[in-house]
Amino acid sequence: AGGSAASKGALLSPSQKRANHIQSEQKRRANIRRGYEALCEVVPALREAIRAEEEREAAGGGGGGGGDDADGKGKGRAGGRPERGKKRRKSEGEKADGRAGPRSENVVLQKTIDYINGLIAERSALQQRLQIARGVLPLGHHAAQIDPRHLDAQGVALWEREWNGGMDLDAGLGDDGSEDEG
Repeated sequence: AGGSAASKGALLSPSQKRANHIQSEQKRRANIRRGYEALCEVVPALREAIRAEEEREAAGGGGGGGGDDADGKGKGRAGGRPERGKKRRKSEGEKADGRAGPRSENVVLQKTIDYINGLIAERSALQQRLQIARGVLPLGHHAAQIDPRHLDAQGVALWEREWNGGMDLDAGLGDDGSEDEG
């Protein structure tokens, strides 16, 4: 139970190693599931499709096949998932007739891709409109000037910088944690 790295792996029995592996795999799957759930909340087409499916199920008395625990026999894992195998609850993925529901991985990923592509196209259209608007203004017009507070250290407007995944979020913070104004 100590802290030396050399003895850490040697002291675990095969059953403990297996238990650790199972636990880490469950954590990994839970993180993936949370990511898919977050996408379902953020992507409008997914949110609407899930809401519509839930309304249909409520109106039709369930319709899409119930969870695994409907017969009263607990299956052993959290969320009603079976102990072994790759079967899923019908309400999470496939419908009773074999079609994919709005929460299937394929549907979630495809609708997310479509949504992001739409956002990219919208951004591109807005950038084109901005360039046209800037071209119409006479040189030196006050509306064409950028407030110095909105420029980074290299003089580039913050909204024109390339996104780096937020890797430089701490770069603009002062010693007290507040943002620098200039």
